[in-house]
Amino acid sequence: MRNIKQFDKEYSIEEYIKKEVLSNRGTQCMAFKEDLCYLCEKSGIPLTGKETKEVMYDKLISNGYTHQMLAEEFGVGVSSQVYQQEFNITHKDVKWLEKNGKIRKIGEYRFRAYGKYLYAPLYDIYQFASITENEIQDMLEKRTVRTKSGSR
Repeated sequence: MRNIKQFDKEYSIEEYIKKEVLSNRGTQCMAFKEDLCYLCEKSGIPLTGKETKEVMYDKLISNGYTHQMLAEEFGVGVSSQVYQQEFNITHKDVKWLEKNGKIRKIGEYRFRAYGKYLYAPLYDIYQFASITENEIQDMLEKRTVRTKSGSR
């Protein structure tokens, strides 16, 4: 499986999911402490009320939750930039792959730019980690062949 590069660091999929779930982004958090608390209670994991997000995350993992289940629960994914950097493609290429069902959009994240809130898509982290460079290039070459021959 491929590692995820972000800010000059490389993360395994499990490390990336944990980092994203535990990150504190104010109102833009992937998971709030209450969300992790709810999952623990739903799973019958006893809590004292003083646990940190990291402690609750680790308890969930040690009690049967997988990183993939938590990624799906909280919508953890990778951005178009991650695809662009990894496969040396453009944002237009990523959008084409998404539009044609080649990569799966799992959600979006909100950010502020140009004085307003904008939304960017997030793509399936496990699909990103398992797709090969040859598969991406083959999909994009087929697009080019179809476009050049006049059929869309």
